Amino acid sequence: MACVELDFPNIFPIVKHHISLIERYEDKYHRDFSLSFLKCSKENKKEIIDMLSKILRNSDIIFSTKKNIVIFSPGANWNIAFDIISGIQDFYGIEDKKDAIVSYPDDGENAVQLLEKFSDTIHKNYDITINFI
Repeated sequence: MACVELDFPNIFPIVKHHISLIERYEDKYHRDFSLSFLKCSKENKKEIIDMLSKILRNSDIIFSTKKNIVIFSPGANWNIAFDIISGIQDFYGIEDKKDAIVSYPDDGENAVQLLEKFSDTIHKNYDITINFI
């Protein structure tokens, strides 16, 4: 089964809901999750999404803007997310190889903190401003 693709404005409620589930069930085994930003061109975005929808797990979610992709990966820490993004960048020959990854709970205790850190990281590495909240 393939991952899910959702509209970009759904990132905040999905992250908030996921954190509330972790806290409610005190799920220490599935506590980590990551958000990864992938800068791509309009030309290869659809191809990358098609590929991601086949290789990512059914618990992963893809959010996309006109030119960029965010991957929500439950159970994946920063290192796993980095391996995924690096592999995609290498495969598609993406020149601007920077990482913009955050992971819960390391980069934020709640959805607001995590998404603010994610926005700051994207801006720092790509000079792109995205408001998730």
